[in-house]
Amino acid sequence: MSQQGMLDALTAEWDDVADRLDPETFTRLVSLVAELQEADADTAAMVAEDIAGLLGDVLPVEHPVRRALAEPESRFRRPEVAWEQLSTGLRDRLTGSAPSPRLDRLRAVESLDAQQIAAAGVDPADPDLIRLPSGTGDDRWPAFQFDADGSPREPVRAVNRQLQAAADPWGAADWWLGPNDWLGGVPAQLLGQVDDDVLVEAARDESAEV
Repeated sequence: MSQQGMLDALTAEWDDVADRLDPETFTRLVSLVAELQEADADTAAMVAEDIAGLLGDVLPVEHPVRRALAEPESRFRRPEVAWEQLSTGLRDRLTGSAPSPRLDRLRAVESLDAQQIAAAGVDPADPDLIRLPSGTGDDRWPAFQFDADGSPREPVRAVNRQLQAAADPWGAADWWLGPNDWLGGVPAQLLGQVDDDVLVEAARDESAEV
């Protein structure tokens, strides 16, 4: 398998690939793309293998990504892969397109920008806060995570740790903003109405199923 070719094909065919995936598979793909952003070369190669395994199971054999997966790699020389360029290209495709109505809903939620976060004395890089990336660099933080004075809600941070929000911000936001059968409502709307421990337990249950 040519990892460079596979990721090039995924970048070029992003919208088509996204349209073919069910919500759970797409969320997993988004999580892997997020991991790729932060990975060193060795870890990036492993993440690319995970992406290949995920897409190889769901795309038809004639799809460009599957064809790239079938390309042989030289046994004598491991090619250099431009990981930073590839991961940036995938990030731009992810944040610059709307492959799913679910992402449209998440992007439309009331949110804060980095300047507003910092003005309240909050570290925008806090890994326990959901930060939704943007291809323009104007990342957004869903507002339900903060009290009226701008301070982070500790129950939200605790839940976000369970949901691994730093690695999968879209999946974490979707959990908070979508209906939850276990809780009987939308978690973000239940803040202050149900015990904090109940929210954390619901998120732990969700994580255990992944």
